Amino acid sequence: MKKSLLLIVFLLPAFILQAADWRQKREERVRNISLPAPQAIEDVVVINNQPNPFVSNLKFGPDVVIGKTRYDLQSNYAMARRMHLFPDGTIGATWTYAMLDPNFTDRGTAYNYFNGTSWGAQPTARVEPVRTGWPSYAPWGPNGEIIVSHTGTANGLIFSRRDTKGTGPWTNSYLAGPTEVPNLLWPRMITSGENNEIIHVIALTAPTANGGVVYQGLDGALLYSRSTDGGQTWDPQNVLLEGITANDLLRVRADTYAWAAPFGNTIAFLVGDGYGDGIVMKSDDAGLSWEKMLYYESIDKFMDGNTTYPIHGGTDSYQHAVIDDQGRVHVAVGRQIHRAEAGLFYYPYSNGLLYWNETMAPLDTTKVASGITDVSGVAPGYLLAELIETATDTLSSLLTPNYYASLTSMPQLVFDYEKKILYAFYSAITPGYVNSDGQNYRHIWMRFSEDYGQTWSPHTDLHNDIFHLFTECVYPSASSTVNNKVHLIYQSDNFIGGSNRPTPPAHGHVDNDIVHLTIDRIITGASEKPASVLSIDKVYPNPARNEAFVTIRVDKPLTARISLVNLVGQEVQSTTQDFNYIGTHRAALDLSRIDRGVYFVRVANGNQIVTQKIIVH
Repeated sequence: MKKSLLLIVFLLPAFILQAADWRQKREERVRNISLPAPQAIEDVVVINNQPNPFVSNLKFGPDVVIGKTRYDLQSNYAMARRMHLFPDGTIGATWTYAMLDPNFTDRGTAYNYFNGTSWGAQPTARVEPVRTGWPSYAPWGPNGEIIVSHTGTANGLIFSRRDTKGTGPWTNSYLAGPTEVPNLLWPRMITSGENNEIIHVIALTAPTANGGVVYQGLDGALLYSRSTDGGQTWDPQNVLLEGITANDLLRVRADTYAWAAPFGNTIAFLVGDGYGDGIVMKSDDAGLSWEKMLYYESIDKFMDGNTTYPIHGGTDSYQHAVIDDQGRVHVAVGRQIHRAEAGLFYYPYSNGLLYWNETMAPLDTTKVASGITDVSGVAPGYLLAELIETATDTLSSLLTPNYYASLTSMPQLVFDYEKKILYAFYSAITPGYVNSDGQNYRHIWMRFSEDYGQTWSPHTDLHNDIFHLFTECVYPSASSTVNNKVHLIYQSDNFIGGSNRPTPPAHGHVDNDIVHLTIDRIITGASEKPASVLSIDKVYPNPARNEAFVTIRVDKPLTARISLVNLVGQEVQSTTQDFNYIGTHRAALDLSRIDRGVYFVRVANGNQIVTQKIIVH
């Protein structure tokens, strides 16, 4: 694992005030910078821009380059699953590949295989027999693999599968959409079952902007299909699940959805365009029935820009999810500030990566807060990451090209089921790494949690070295499985921004590396920590008004009674809560009907009782 020490700097009070004043001025400035909501890209527009000549295209560093592409748009928003670590230590990896710019007639899925010792030769052709894009990759059968990608035609999706991973010819089959709109785009796929025999696919009906039609009231409907025979037959096929219909959404935009890796028969996916609700669709029976949860509750789930909404907190649609060993869904999504006024607008310098799990109340605009670079207003527990600045390394420019993403975005979550550790990877604007135009590069960063997302390790820049002084690192995609290392791939070149988005693009088409990055597995865990059976870590805010939170650490699963007690020992409020796992938990206290004064929060399990004082004002 690349070691990265966070710089701790003690500043004089006057300098602190000066820095705070600078940040405040920056916050005021970016509140005047907003852009219209972007359109999704399925194909590339011919452009003739030449790359900026300030640095060569050579790739340096110890990372393993497993392939190349000149088509550098790996996703419009959330990343598909592009790699998998198999139990025997082998790895399959895929990406959108094309080298024949500007029209990219050779576009399709590139594939490379790690045999346990080394990667194969870099691929020079696509897997599919036809032009495709946007692959998803998964294990299939006892020892095989499968890819799905879209054709952009009435044939819909193409599946490429083989019984033995890493070798042999690919067998192809197709899945077209409904009769009204056969062109399915931007697919996502997972496999589940004891032998990965159940294929689950979600894909979008072609919107009108992409030659499609409105389907069941949605200009872009997300349809679910399930197969148990390698994609030869489907049951159900192209169904619109209750919970993501025209009663729930205005539309679904390209790539604004993502699967969590399955955990037994529990599967789940996310969908949300950042303006409407953020939805979790979860099934505990491998896709036979579904329930809906909200991870983000919009002020208007049908927000279309025709109703004015002032600046408010939302998300950027770069989202990812994981299911832990208790069957609970965890979500990471980029924080983005929006405005609706004769159209939908977003603020390109929005800072922050948000976190939610299904034990928490849904995010909303108040919890996300409306600061743009300032994330101090985000509700406690919901902020996973933010732009990291130091006394010497600050955000260099407000002209940083973006991917319609937060400054900290493109998340990937991985759960280590043996060590009970939750990993979060993301691509972030990184102060201190600047091109000749004064713009910051993106690096891949990491945090991890040993208590199911209640607390997180320090932010770690995985590219904090001299080999990545001029390297743009984007579109990470992690394997959902780990061995002695955690594995991911990402896309990299020496130019900030992309050649396909935004419009106009940041630079012309150049070679991009697809890089395999490994991180040493974290070996510490909750079982290795001395802990009380029951303890209160903190009560916050304190003093409090209307609502407070108590974080409680347990050393074994238990049920506890949480009470608010006055100075004469009377319970004025109580509840019972189950703590089903070792680690830190959060409980909310409703103080809206509590008189002002001094109280004690009391948490009891049998004969063990712990208390902490709280002031209500």
